[in-house]
Amino acid sequence: MTTQKCTSARRNTGFLARLRRDQRGTTLAYITLAMVPILGMIGSGVDVGRAYIVKTRMQQACDSGALAARRAMGSTSLDDTDRAEGRRLFFYNFPQNTLGTATMLNQTEGGYSTATNKVTLTTTASGQVSMTASSTVPTIVMGVFGNTDIRVNVSCVGEEYYINNDVMLVLDTTGSMNCAISDSDSCGQANEKSNSKMGEMRAALKSFYTELLPAQNTLKAKNLRLRYGFVMYSSTVNTGKLIWAENQNYLNTVTPYVNDSGGWSNVTHSVSWFNDDWNGCIEERATNPYAPSSTSIPAAAYDQDIETIPSSTATRWHPHDPDSNRSWNTSAFGGSLAERKDTFTNGGYEACPKEAKHLTTYDTQALFNAEVDKIVKGEGGTYHDIGMNWGVRMIANDGIFGSKNPNTFNNVKVARTIVFMTDGVIKPNDRIYGAYSSERHAKRVIGTATLNDSNLTARHDKRFALMCARAKSMNIDVWVIAISTTLTTSLTNCAPAGQAQLVTNTAQLTDVFKRIANKVGNLRIGE
Repeated sequence: MTTQKCTSARRNTGFLARLRRDQRGTTLAYITLAMVPILGMIGSGVDVGRAYIVKTRMQQACDSGALAARRAMGSTSLDDTDRAEGRRLFFYNFPQNTLGTATMLNQTEGGYSTATNKVTLTTTASGQVSMTASSTVPTIVMGVFGNTDIRVNVSCVGEEYYINNDVMLVLDTTGSMNCAISDSDSCGQANEKSNSKMGEMRAALKSFYTELLPAQNTLKAKNLRLRYGFVMYSSTVNTGKLIWAENQNYLNTVTPYVNDSGGWSNVTHSVSWFNDDWNGCIEERATNPYAPSSTSIPAAAYDQDIETIPSSTATRWHPHDPDSNRSWNTSAFGGSLAERKDTFTNGGYEACPKEAKHLTTYDTQALFNAEVDKIVKGEGGTYHDIGMNWGVRMIANDGIFGSKNPNTFNNVKVARTIVFMTDGVIKPNDRIYGAYSSERHAKRVIGTATLNDSNLTARHDKRFALMCARAKSMNIDVWVIAISTTLTTSLTNCAPAGQAQLVTNTAQLTDVFKRIANKVGNLRIGE
């Protein structure tokens, strides 16, 4: 009996020992156990990634919705209509149940006060719009471990991003502006028609001010400002008195600017002449007759150099003085002196636009209207380059007027806009006495190239294009309005995409100024 028991024990012991020593199949068990944390990590990555996508899209929708609600507000009071506009934009950008998210309630639905998945819009202490949104994203893998969803919360504030604004109005005031919008390009008028483009322009400018008046008043209440400046141009600009007031040493006293002595009079003017008799228009300072193939403004082209302060003959401007420029010899122009004087005076060959105005605030519509009403009776030829040169110079933070145009005002950034308005293409004439003297005589722009309309036009067009590029490099926002004319490549390229507009009637002209006003007074997401 004893022997049998021992044999049974030995057998049991041997089986357990063999089982302990036999490890076949255990690797699979270990792998199965190890998969549990691995799946947990993978599932966490997948589900958290989905939640991140939802949060990003929900945040963008929140920004849009808050801004929409703030724009809809008529004051600092948020009503149901404003909230509805905010929710509309939110759900337009983030539709209900996006990626399986839980339906979000809002103020117009039941259970708002206790709901956890909801959209809310309220006002802040400063009168801005605060928006919050909360929902859950269902999990795909982590549900196995009991985590069935991930909560996503976003918040944002839609506010007016207050910023100072400077707007320079560069206005074509050539002779064709006396004609009606419906007139042909060849129309020429000595005086304004009752329905002239000049008159339409004045009306549009006044409406522009009206559109921006609420923004202007808001800025004023916050000790910020919206300023307007004016540059009227034709074959020259009337900026000389502004230069003279800035520093008399910025002007040469001799006129005209000539490159030879072919019958021209060089007249030295006295201080009293500058103060009492001068019309205020200018001949440009030294330039470079660069070719249409040029890709940048040459260093020697001081007329298009915004930064350099006058300190030499080359860097100073000359006065525009038609009286001293009527002694052209008969071989160049023909006829008697009296005949030449009559031709240049009455034929538009010498013109001095209305005086340019520095950027300033106009506190009332009446004050702005009075300034605009001074822009009357167009005359002279169309030189876009001289207009843009001075539009940039008058708004720039550099150069002779830079101290008047700081980059910040009351510690807040200044945004700069140029509105360039014309009713024609560049049409230089070698007989015109303008900002570059008479091209036939001085050859300041044409240089040694063959003097003809095609070559001269190409050079002025290139100068205009390069100054437009200069404006963009200075972060000046440019708008171009072409009235009943050809929207040329250079005019189109002068402005950012969509901001060069051809208008053929009064309604279109008014509408484009509204678009500009909307951008200048735009509301943005607060930081």
